[in-house]
Amino acid sequence: MRRAILLLLLLGSAPLAQSQVLNVYIGQGQMPFADGTPARPGIFAELMQVLCVRAGFDCRMRKVPWRRVLSEAQDDPQAVVLNMGRIAEREHAFLWLLNVLPTAYVLASTQQAYDTLEQALHAGPVAVMSGTPRAHELRSMRQPGREVVEVTDPEQAAHLMRVGRLAAWYEIDLRISYLWRRLGNAGQPLLTGQAIATTHSYIAANLALENAADVQERLNTEFRAMHADGSWRVILEHYLPPEGVEHLLRAR
Repeated sequence: MRRAILLLLLLGSAPLAQSQVLNVYIGQGQMPFADGTPARPGIFAELMQVLCVRAGFDCRMRKVPWRRVLSEAQDDPQAVVLNMGRIAEREHAFLWLLNVLPTAYVLASTQQAYDTLEQALHAGPVAVMSGTPRAHELRSMRQPGREVVEVTDPEQAAHLMRVGRLAAWYEIDLRISYLWRRLGNAGQPLLTGQAIATTHSYIAANLALENAADVQERLNTEFRAMHADGSWRVILEHYLPPEGVEHLLRAR
């Protein structure tokens, strides 16, 4: 029923302007943000589907391994990238179209709460998503006796954590809680320490994107409308528990 209401809301506001083509890059292994199933595509993917209709864009989804997303998007002048963390190394490499939500990077463990990478590495193997700034950060700290486990899908880290192969898992807090619950581990609590870093996740674009200012304005206008009409809340409720939804709505 909620999906039907959401569809009516987005279709009712769809503009009649000629559609601009946007190639939307979705990195694999990005749930709960993207790369899900057709029924549950992820927070960013579902949001972008709605925004494309409401803002009148011809969006063509392209799912590729996350390690290739940045290079392919930088070679594609029509590229839009979902769930892009706005960090210093990327600041001048992309256009930052829409600030969607804040993200915190934490260490999760079944053993104890770790506040620093040093503590976790000293305790045992630490898993991290390969090809991310977090992986580069941990790799720079690698020494004899310190093991960094790079995974190509966050679910691999969740499985390793569940069977006791890891001391800690370095990942986005929302992704950790989502995957841990989805894989049936709700009865085994995870402990997290203080955030190692925080950033904001955006919908970003190639620097050469045509009509970039107009694209940015239309996306932001429709996103504000989604906050007002409740359709953004509906999307969040598909993936997050009530306390997570309220946290993100307050943080906006």
